Amino acid sequence: MNKHQISIVSTLIALACACGAPIARAAGTKTETPLPPGVEAVVNDTPIARSDVDGMIEASGQAVTPALREQAKRELIARQLLEQAAEKANYGSRAEVNRVVMRARTVAATDLYVRDNVHPQAVTDAEVKARYDHIVANAAQFEYRAEVIAVADPAEMNTVVAALKQGAAFDTLAKQYNTTPNGGVAQWVELRTPVAEGNTGGLPTPVAQAITSLQPGAVGGPIRIGNALAIVKLDEKRPTVVPSFDAAKKVLRQQLEVEAQQRAMTALVDKLAAQATIQQ
Repeated sequence: MNKHQISIVSTLIALACACGAPIARAAGTKTETPLPPGVEAVVNDTPIARSDVDGMIEASGQAVTPALREQAKRELIARQLLEQAAEKANYGSRAEVNRVVMRARTVAATDLYVRDNVHPQAVTDAEVKARYDHIVANAAQFEYRAEVIAVADPAEMNTVVAALKQGAAFDTLAKQYNTTPNGGVAQWVELRTPVAEGNTGGLPTPVAQAITSLQPGAVGGPIRIGNALAIVKLDEKRPTVVPSFDAAKKVLRQQLEVEAQQRAMTALVDKLAAQATIQQ
C-alpha cells in the first residue's frame, strides 16, 4: 500500500458515510447497555469519545446539526472498524507501515531537536526602528507605471516605431509584439533617481533610466537591452507612500524574527557540518 492509498482511506470513509452507508450491528452488540458518560459509541470494547465527535464537527467548520453529528459518529465507527480489522490481520507489522512509522518518528524527532537547539536572538525595538529608518532612507521618490514593448528583431522594432508614428495605440502593439506580458516589466515599480546599477527594481538599467526620464504619456526608445530592443511608454507617476512606523512595525518585526531564525538555523547546521564527515 503506497502513501496515496493510505491517505485516501479517510476520504473513502467520509464519502461512504455521507451517502448514508449503514453501520451494521455486530452480533454481540448489547443495545440495552447504557453507554459510559462522554462516550458516543463502543466498537468491540473500544470507546469512541463524544469529544472526538465534537472535534470532527468543529474541524469541518459546519454548523452543528443532528444529521452532521450522526454522520461524524458513523465515520468514527467506520474508521475504528477498519483500524481493528487491519490490526487483527497484522498489517501493523508490514514493511510499508514500518517505513511510514519510521519516517514520522524521524520527522517528529528532528522537529523537536530543532526546537530545542535553534535559539534565535530576540528582536529588539531598536532593531525594528533601525530597519524602518533604513527603508525610509532608501525608499524611491516615485513609483512609475510604464508599458514596454520588447522585441529581438530590429526589423520588427522598425515596424513598431512606424506604427506608433502613424498613431497606433501603444497597448495594441504591445499585445501584438510582446512575447511576455508588458515586456516582463511589473505595472508599478519604485525607482530612485538618479538610477544606479543594482537599484533598479529588477529592471535593466537602460529601461529604468528611460522610465524615470519620461513625463506621463511620453514614449522613449528604442533602447538596446542585450540582444533585444525596447520602447517604453510612461503612463503614470506618483510619489511613493511610506507607511508610518506604527503601521509597519509588526510586519518588520516578523521579518526580522524570520531572519534571526534563519541565522540561528544556519549556525546550527554549520556547527553540525563541522563535526561531520560529508562526502559529495
